[in-house]
Amino acid sequence: MDFFEHQDRAHRNTKWLLVYFVLAVLGIIVVLDLLAALALGRSPLDPQMLLMVSGGVIVVVTLGSLFRMAELSRGGGVVAEMLGGRQLDPHTTDPRECQLRNIVEEMSIASGVPVPDIYVLDREAGINAFAAGNAPGDAVVAVTRGTLETLNRDELQGVVAHEFSHILNGDMRLNIRLMGVLNGILLLAILGQILFRTGFWTGGQVRTGRDGNNGAQMSLFAIGVALFAVGSIGVFFARLIQAAVSRQREFLADASAVQFTRNPLGIAGALFKIGQATSRLEAPRSGEAGHLFFGNGLGDAFVRALATHPPLDERIRAVAPDFDPESVTASRPAPLASPPPAAAKVWTEHAGAPGTRHLAVAAAVIAALPEFTRTAARETAGSASLIYSLLLSADPG
Repeated sequence: MDFFEHQDRAHRNTKWLLVYFVLAVLGIIVVLDLLAALALGRSPLDPQMLLMVSGGVIVVVTLGSLFRMAELSRGGGVVAEMLGGRQLDPHTTDPRECQLRNIVEEMSIASGVPVPDIYVLDREAGINAFAAGNAPGDAVVAVTRGTLETLNRDELQGVVAHEFSHILNGDMRLNIRLMGVLNGILLLAILGQILFRTGFWTGGQVRTGRDGNNGAQMSLFAIGVALFAVGSIGVFFARLIQAAVSRQREFLADASAVQFTRNPLGIAGALFKIGQATSRLEAPRSGEAGHLFFGNGLGDAFVRALATHPPLDERIRAVAPDFDPESVTASRPAPLASPPPAAAKVWTEHAGAPGTRHLAVAAAVIAALPEFTRTAARETAGSASLIYSLLLSADPG
């Protein structure tokens, strides 16, 4: 697989983001202008009305995007918590969570990327994961409970390596900015849902109220339906934008995962198991983050152009053309050897492009550390203490 060709293709497809965004805004303006003309009995080409509708839509879209961008500027943890994630306890005794933590630390050392915060989506039974953040320093890697309980260690390592590729290649920053931009064109649909539900529930609770109350409820209901219908244009183009940005980057991240792990069967096995189960997320706001996920978290699209991820069989063939489904087992990898000398030189010279030896070094060095050192390194105060100890040590090594 030509990594540079895939990366260039991904960047070219990203340029469609602006085209689709402009089309979404224009589509919303046209439909709202037609509705306003119908309601007021005026021509859709009335300059004053067209200017008011256009200005209103642009203001709403801009404010919606800026608000979400400001919210997401706090880091990837905001996205993980929005989707129901729980930050992994450094002292967890859950064997699956300990395995996840060890794999994340191995991939961090092997790729030269700082260890991100780890989140688990406990309420999600599907097989999925994502990386989010504005920079490697505030990145998070999140996996679903279904991922932990369904995949073996090699497959989980392939999924985590895939997410580290998004961090290393800068996809993560683009993805989180895209969430902010999409919120602007999705805002009308979101407002429509809120008004629709408000009118529906208040209408159901107050059946014998005054006519004025019933009229207000019907108005809320009607406005909600109208806004949701108009906002569906934004939903359509949001899916187009997510698809244009996501599909080729998923191929690139799959290839990078093989580069990191040197084990194509790991990620291929994870993709095969998604096909046997599901990767769909149940979180109410998962639609806003559909382009972040390892697998399709939104369900199958009616049209391939709206699919946020390539078909699973294509992804499997790209990384493992000779993949045999019969090879998907729950086997454990063999114990890793002790770290060779001059390990630090191995890491610094090959950061971002590890081989099998480098992954063995990463796993073995972590295993060789004293337990109190590993525990301290996962806490802010403990990490500071370790750094001061290293600085004060007389041993140059």
